[in-house]
Amino acid sequence: MAKNNKKVAFLAKEYRHLEAFHLPFMKLLQTKGYAVHAYAAPDDSKANIAAEGFLCHDTPFHRNPFKLSYLRVLRELVKSFKQEDFSLVHVNTPVAGVLGRIAAQRARVRRVIYTAHGFHFYSGAPLINWVIYYPIERLMARFTDFLITINREDFARARQFPVRKEVVNIPGVGVDVEKLNPYKRFENRTGFRETLGIGAKDFVIVCVAELTSNKNHRQLIDAVGKLVKRSNQVQCLFVGTGDNEEFLKELVCRKGLKGTIRFLGFRQDVPEILAASDVLVLLSKREGLPKALMEGMASGKPIVATEIRGNRDLIVHGENGILVPIGDVKSTVAALQELAGDADHQKTMGSKNLETIKRYSLDQISARLELLYDKALSG
Repeated sequence: MAKNNKKVAFLAKEYRHLEAFHLPFMKLLQTKGYAVHAYAAPDDSKANIAAEGFLCHDTPFHRNPFKLSYLRVLRELVKSFKQEDFSLVHVNTPVAGVLGRIAAQRARVRRVIYTAHGFHFYSGAPLINWVIYYPIERLMARFTDFLITINREDFARARQFPVRKEVVNIPGVGVDVEKLNPYKRFENRTGFRETLGIGAKDFVIVCVAELTSNKNHRQLIDAVGKLVKRSNQVQCLFVGTGDNEEFLKELVCRKGLKGTIRFLGFRQDVPEILAASDVLVLLSKREGLPKALMEGMASGKPIVATEIRGNRDLIVHGENGILVPIGDVKSTVAALQELAGDADHQKTMGSKNLETIKRYSLDQISARLELLYDKALSG
């Protein structure tokens, strides 16, 4: 019986990452007749990945890049890659990216694509990040045919790496602009606010992000604490889960903000939450090209974000949002006040975002990735 070589694999730290960022592209290759395999650590998203007909291989990737157990993981990956005889392996996230590329090299996989969702080394990064991650990424480039970056800073740096074929800048993983279309959602805005117990005149801030130290919720909590002293018509919604959840909830309680800042957890109705909000805030310390920020733009919302790599690619200060320094609570309060007191200003910035986001639509990104996949699989 002839062996089916039309197989591709996607690797990431967790199935959640694949579902959030790569599902449309996995489906794209599936429609082209490829059997698509997924290698990731098991989580709640595994069932959704499997339901799409993708073959799941539970692989214990972690954030920590220095685990002895990875020697066993590497052996298993090499064995699996040889057995499946993949035409292409597309790796994502730092640890899965390193182990996946080493395994692909040893198993003689024909083509390897790596998406850097934001290098851990960047302008202003801690020295330790440069000492650890820069040499690793530069070395691993030798095992990479196509390296995809998602922002301008990473692209400029990656072009100096010794990749086998090409460095390509594709801005993000695409946003479903039709799904987030505010004109389809706005009519239910008042009703949805009522379900959340939010008043029609309340100024609603939303932050869609993992509850981790990198996402820097503390800066927003401190800013909201100062904002409510000037107006009691402020609500702040945290959408997401993460390791810092209990700490942040305790901080909110200590500051007396329990009735103002709400933790909504993981939600499937993010488009409705965005439509019910007035501004999206993302104060991360490090980003690649944040999808949450782009979803806020596609919802026609003004943005308040930290002035960092990735955010700067999307936001022009004063035009479609306001950029503030990391840790600068005073500037954050001023930005929120500027928007809260001027509905026309919100609308102008939101309209600009609806135009800007078209360049980052899922259709645009899918078309560019399809060309890259075709190039990789035919070369």
